[in-house]
Amino acid sequence: MYAALLTAIVTWISANFALPPDYDHPQLKLVPAVEITFLRYQAFTPAQRRDVLTSLADNTGGPHGREAVAVYDDRTRTIFLPDTWTGETPADLSVLVHEMVHHLQNSAHMKYECPGAREQLAYTAQDHWLKLSGRDLASEFEIDAFTLKVTTSCGF
Repeated sequence: MYAALLTAIVTWISANFALPPDYDHPQLKLVPAVEITFLRYQAFTPAQRRDVLTSLADNTGGPHGREAVAVYDDRTRTIFLPDTWTGETPADLSVLVHEMVHHLQNSAHMKYECPGAREQLAYTAQDHWLKLSGRDLASEFEIDAFTLKVTTSCGF
């Protein structure tokens, strides 16, 4: 259903960033936003899920300070998007671009010092995609330069 879109995104990412193309596309699954949060923070047990929900209720944005918008599972090669995702806005598409970067990183067996370092290229690609339509991470997702630095650095 999304094959043509994913092919176009892979081609764009490969042409603009140092990632080899892989046209063996990941699965896309639309799930409730809370499921994405549980996947992001690896909250698989009821106790872990309660802890995540408590963090969200305390307005701390989850255990690591930010609420997850989407997530890529390396093992199953699946992108989990919120069930409200339509792909009809530049912001929606930029989320898919971000997760496709992770898919291409996984396909290329790239290794990173920490999870934050892996995020750097994904956020860069997402921001470049948004700028094609006059938007950016700050205006669409409230991700300013400081937040981006913390999110993409090791040790935070």
